[in-house]
Amino acid sequence: MSERIDSKAFSEYLYDCGVCDYCVLRYLKPQYEEFWDVRSSLKKRGIKIAPESDESFEKKSKTNPCIICYNVFHEIDELIQKIKNHEGLKKYNQINTFLSSFCLPVLLELTQLQMWLTLLDKFPENFDKERLPDMPIKDAVKTLLNDKLEQELDKTFDPDGLMISIFFNIENENEILSKLDMIAPELMTDRNKQKKKYKTEVISRNYFAKHFQPTNIDIKKFQEHLPLPPSIPSSSLQLTQISFTGPTVFVAGRYNKFSRHLSQSPWFIGEKRMSEGSVQESITCHVAPYFDALPSAVTFMSSGREDVDVRCLGRGRPFALEITDATKTTLDSSTAADIERKVCQSRVVSIRDLQIVKRDDLHHIKSGEEEKRKIYRALCTLRDKNVTEDILTKLDISEPFEIQQWTPVRVLHRRTLIKRPRTIYKVKAFAVKDKPHLVVLDIITQAGTYVKELVHSEFSRTEPSISSIISMDIDIIALDVMNIELNFPPTVVRENA
Repeated sequence: MSERIDSKAFSEYLYDCGVCDYCVLRYLKPQYEEFWDVRSSLKKRGIKIAPESDESFEKKSKTNPCIICYNVFHEIDELIQKIKNHEGLKKYNQINTFLSSFCLPVLLELTQLQMWLTLLDKFPENFDKERLPDMPIKDAVKTLLNDKLEQELDKTFDPDGLMISIFFNIENENEILSKLDMIAPELMTDRNKQKKKYKTEVISRNYFAKHFQPTNIDIKKFQEHLPLPPSIPSSSLQLTQISFTGPTVFVAGRYNKFSRHLSQSPWFIGEKRMSEGSVQESITCHVAPYFDALPSAVTFMSSGREDVDVRCLGRGRPFALEITDATKTTLDSSTAADIERKVCQSRVVSIRDLQIVKRDDLHHIKSGEEEKRKIYRALCTLRDKNVTEDILTKLDISEPFEIQQWTPVRVLHRRTLIKRPRTIYKVKAFAVKDKPHLVVLDIITQAGTYVKELVHSEFSRTEPSISSIISMDIDIIALDVMNIELNFPPTVVRENA
């Protein structure tokens, strides 16, 4: 309100128009807590209201819904009981936090606009065209609903909690909204383009709020098609659906892979499966059921990947799972240990340090990807030549050196063909007893190095290479990842482990 207005006279006018107690309060710059007992709040402001025991008041409120909110506020207590007793809520009884999302008909945005235009005409000195005169319906409903849900459900409001979605409709909404094309066709131009593009008949709340403001409206033209103030609705707002969606939970750990015939994720070429299983499936099949999720619906992330024929040993490779619509948000130590044991029983994959992490923690998986160091052990062959002291000396490299490495041919189907500089921090060679053609290489590299190509050079596509350093052909027989220098997730010490 631009200037002070007589709140008693103003509220009487609103009541005469057919506005409910809640919507009257919304025009009086209320505090959110005033909505808890709206009638007491109005009385404290000196507003004359009908007694609750007055049968005519009760009958009127049911037969003549509020012209602005369609009685959405009057439905909240009944709505909460429906949520509380909803069969779908039982599935999430172990989640102690929630948030709500409700879809109110766009028509309520229109009725707010109608009342705004009405007040601009009736009280021109008290209202302006650029500032909404009342607290938005959605804000008031959301606050009142969340406060009451906290008490009734014994859950705490939290943006990462159980999503309670509530949907309403109004019977003749589309019929009324269709008049906007005649009231302001210029404002509907962009919307009609979207209508054709997305094949939807619904005008969005955001679009309406952005375009339909008093500054853009010809009031006389508006009144030719819609009344000011709004007409009394023929029926109240109708609840159409209540649904529940569990929160997204992130579980992290480290895995070891002991098989040389196991891909990290399911591997298909066309419809043909190329490996019997995968690290991802070995883990998710035991983690997902705890959260009542399908393994196929779990997103698997890791700090890099090893080839199918490469083992991952040592502390293992950090990984994280994104689990949507989870029925739990905690993972106690004993359950985590039990899941770890079940995964280990596969004998091809084991996991450790299993724990719940926050979304923000996932940056550890990808951040500094190329700065991480990785330690490899490679069993190599010189084919028909023996390992000599000279070779071992050449491959005893303690100072870092840089290589230039073209994308290997074997991964060109999924990687861009570019030349990448990579740092090799250290190389150490060991002879193999009774195997004169074999040599073991311990290599510390920058993450993202293709170690197989580092060894044999792939026809000089990697320079320098181990092959070029010793000036002879060398190839890998077996390769293991021994360590990934990333302190994520934190190490977990299990009791009685």
